[in-house]
Amino acid sequence: MGRTLFFTLFFILSISACGQSQLQVRNDFYQGLNSTDTNTAISCYERALSSTNVYVRRAAAQELAVLMADGKTLSPRTIQKMCQEIHGSWARALDAAGVNGSRRSLPNREKSLAFLLTMDSGTPEEARLFVFKESESLLNEKEIAAANGHYAISGLRYGEALLFFRAFQEDGQWPAVIPEIFIKYPVLINDLGRAFQYTGSGMEGHDLFLRWRTNLLLGNRYSAGAVTEEAGFRLVFFAARIARRNGRNAPAMTLFEQSLAVAPTAEQIDACIWYILDLALRENDNSFLQKMEQYVSRWHNKNYYNDILERFLQTLAAKQDWDRIARTYNIIKESGASFTSGYAWIIARVIEEGYKTTVQLTDKLDYFTAAYNAAGNEMTSVLYYRDLSAIAAGKPFFSGQLMIRQEDFAGRRAAQRTSSAQVSPVMQFINGFFTFNAGEHSLRYIRQLENELSIEDLRAAAGALDNAGMNVHVIRLVTRYMNRADFSAPTRRDIELLFPRPFKDLVEKYAAETNIPPEILFALIRTESAFQPAVISRAGAAGLTQLMPGTAQDIANRIKRSGGPDYSGDNLKLDDPGQNIHIGAFYLNHLNERFENKLLSLLAYNGGQTRVRRLRNAVTLPPDLFMETISISETRDYGRKVMGAAAVYRELYY
Repeated sequence: MGRTLFFTLFFILSISACGQSQLQVRNDFYQGLNSTDTNTAISCYERALSSTNVYVRRAAAQELAVLMADGKTLSPRTIQKMCQEIHGSWARALDAAGVNGSRRSLPNREKSLAFLLTMDSGTPEEARLFVFKESESLLNEKEIAAANGHYAISGLRYGEALLFFRAFQEDGQWPAVIPEIFIKYPVLINDLGRAFQYTGSGMEGHDLFLRWRTNLLLGNRYSAGAVTEEAGFRLVFFAARIARRNGRNAPAMTLFEQSLAVAPTAEQIDACIWYILDLALRENDNSFLQKMEQYVSRWHNKNYYNDILERFLQTLAAKQDWDRIARTYNIIKESGASFTSGYAWIIARVIEEGYKTTVQLTDKLDYFTAAYNAAGNEMTSVLYYRDLSAIAAGKPFFSGQLMIRQEDFAGRRAAQRTSSAQVSPVMQFINGFFTFNAGEHSLRYIRQLENELSIEDLRAAAGALDNAGMNVHVIRLVTRYMNRADFSAPTRRDIELLFPRPFKDLVEKYAAETNIPPEILFALIRTESAFQPAVISRAGAAGLTQLMPGTAQDIANRIKRSGGPDYSGDNLKLDDPGQNIHIGAFYLNHLNERFENKLLSLLAYNGGQTRVRRLRNAVTLPPDLFMETISISETRDYGRKVMGAAAVYRELYY
C-alpha cells in the first residue's frame, strides 16, 4: 500500500513538473522578446528552440538569426538547432549565405542573387542586409546595382533606384538589347519602369522599353518562350504607363491595348483594362462608355474597377446627365462590381424626384432593390447605398449570420475554450504574446503567418488584438482576411471586430450632450483616426476626431463660453481622448446647426464649411444627390464612409 501510494504521488508530481516545464518553455520566447539584455535574450531563445510548439521554435530561430546577423556570437549547437527550425525568408537567407548548420560554407552566388532580387516588402530587412554583406564580394557591379535598385523601389525611393539602374549604361547610353538579368528576373523591368515613371525622366523609359522589346522580338539572343513573353508584356505595359504619366494619352492607349492582347494573368488583364478605361475617361464620356462596353466582359476582379466607376458617376452627376448614368448602369449591372449600387441608387432617386430622362426606366423599387443587392455585405463605402436602399426597399440592413446575437458568439467561444485541444498550435503561439505581455511584438509574426492561417485562426488573432486594445491593427487584419479568396461571408463577429467601440463611455457621454447620434460619432472617429488617440495627419489634424489646431481652439472657446470645461490656450491637448471627443462632437453639432442636415454637416467637417456651402449654393439637388456632384473625391467618399459606418454601428449596437 505504501509503495503504491509513493509511486502514485511520484507519477503525479512528475506530470505536474513536466507541465510546468512545458509552460516555462513556451514562456521563454516571449521573455526573450521583452529582455533588454542580449545574452539573456539568447538564452531564452535557445530554450525556446526545444518548445513543443513548432511556431515558437521557428520564431525563436528567427530571432537568433537576427542576432547572429547583427554579429552576436552563437554556439555551434545553437546554430545547428536554429538552422533545423528556421523557416520562410530567413531559411532562404541562411541557405544563400552558406549557413547550413554548425559548419559554414561559402555563400552561393546564384541563391544570393535570387534572394536579393525576389525579396518583397515582407522580407525582413535584417535578412536582406545579411545576405548582401555575405555575398557582395561574389556579385559584379551591375548585379549589385540591380539588387540596390530593387530594394530602393520597395521603399518607394524612385530617384535613388534610377541612379542605381544607370550602372547598366555605357558612356551614358543604355544597351540596345535588354540585359540578361532583366529577362531572368522580370521584376526588374517593373522596378526600372516605376523608377522612370515617378521621376522627371520624361519619355526616356518609354523609348528604351520599346527599343528593348523590338530587339527582343527580332534578335536571337534569347530563346522564345514564356519568360521572354513575360518580359515583352512588361516592357510594353510600363512603356504605356510612362507615356500616360507624361500626358501622351493616345500612344499610351495603343500600348495598353497591345499589352492587354498578351497579358498572361488575370491580374495583369485587369490592370491593362483599368488603364484603358482611365485614359478613355480623360478623353470624353462617349469614349469611356465605348471602352466599357468593349471590355466589361473581360473583368476578373470586379471591385478593382470601383474607383473608376465612382469617378465616372461624379462626372455624370455633376452634369445631371441622368441618361448616361442609366446607360452606364445597363452596361455594368451584371458585372458584379459593388459600386454598381451607386448607379442604381441614383437612378431610383431620379425616378423618385421626377427628373426627366429620355431613357426608359422601370419602377424605382427595382433600382432600390438592385442597389441593395449590388452592395451586398461588402464592408466599404458602398454600405452607404445598402443602408439607404434597405430603408427604401423595406429590407434588412444585415441578414443571415450577421443577425446572430453577440451572446450566441460569446457562448460558442466559451465552449471552445473549455478544451485547449481545440486551440490550434499557431493560435497557442499568437495567444502567448498577450499572455506573457509581449503583445507589441505580435504584429510582425501575425503578418508573417497570415497566408498560412485559416480564416478562423485569423478571426481569433483579431480577437486577441482587440482584447489588447490594438484597434487600428484589428481593422487592418479583418479587412485583409475578408478580402482573401477563401473568405466566404462575414459573421457578426467579423463586423464587430471591424467596427469596435473603444472609448465607449466618452463617446456616448459627449454624443448625448451635443445631440449627436452615438453611431455617427463612432463612425466619424473610426473614419478619421481608426481610434488612434495620438495620430497626426500630414496636414496637422490631430487626435481621434482629427481636429486642426485652429479649429480646435475656436471650438474650445465656444465650449468655455457655453459653461463647459476650459480647453482653450495651453489647456488644449488634442491627444487626450476626452478633450478630443468633446471638441469634435461639439464642432459637428455646430455644423449641424448651420447646415441642418447630417450628411451636409459631415461633408463640411471634411471639406470645410466655406467650400461646401459654396458648392451647395450652386446646386439645387437634394443633399444625397448633391454629394455625388462634389469634385473632391476625398469629401465624397468621406460622406459615404461615415454614413455607411454609422449604419453598421446603429445596426450592431443601437
